Amino acid sequence: MKITPVNFALKAIAIFFLVLPAAAALAEAPPPPLAEMWLVTPKAGQGDEFRKALKEHMAFRAEHGDPRAWQVYTPLLGDNLRQVAIRFCCFNWADQDSYAAWGSSADKVQAHFDEHVAPHADQWEHYFESMDWGNSHWAESAGSAKYYAVTEFNIKPGYGQDFDAARDAVSQIALNQGWATGDRSWIWASVIGGSPRESVIIPHADYASFDRGDEDFSSFLSRQMGADKASELMKQFSGATEGSTFQIWKHQPDLSMSSED
Repeated sequence: MKITPVNFALKAIAIFFLVLPAAAALAEAPPPPLAEMWLVTPKAGQGDEFRKALKEHMAFRAEHGDPRAWQVYTPLLGDNLRQVAIRFCCFNWADQDSYAAWGSSADKVQAHFDEHVAPHADQWEHYFESMDWGNSHWAESAGSAKYYAVTEFNIKPGYGQDFDAARDAVSQIALNQGWATGDRSWIWASVIGGSPRESVIIPHADYASFDRGDEDFSSFLSRQMGADKASELMKQFSGATEGSTFQIWKHQPDLSMSSED
């Protein structure tokens, strides 16, 4: 998904703000800002064994009092379809201390993981994410979506402030000039760990919701700002990045922990 300067930015932003069915309004108080995510690549030929072991381990964690309801997602695009994302949101930094203390005391949980899940895994990656609720519009129903479209931007070294300023400007126009409605949700997230990356996440109830409405976001932005100013803003946005990736993640409830556990 690599396009150049202004066209790249306009088309990318248009993709961000796709329409999805959502009925609930944003909560008055935003959730805590952090999420934790593990990206796992099962060993070749052991995908079924890994998923079976992970499902059993999630049940084991719930039975032994894991305070976090971990959710599992798998990718639909690209050449690493074996990858599995295990994610929990949302918490504060102090909550991570509490969770680490629980993990230190849960010897049986770690032993179960080491025996049943780890032998089927080939590669592990670990990240935190910081959610930018102030520039996001997230309906309650978005959390129960089936698909999540994620566009991840690689930020040029030294251009973080330029990207943030363009992201903030675009998002505030969307929030305050009529684009943000009960039918549209998105969230911005910064990846903590590795090279600087920013992601925008769009929830979808089904594939049909990927269809755009009568007006895409680039047209909306030009109508609100004027074509020249919109173009300049998008130049700033694209000039602060050095490429992007696009992925659709599918939620896997059968592998996830229930929030009621």
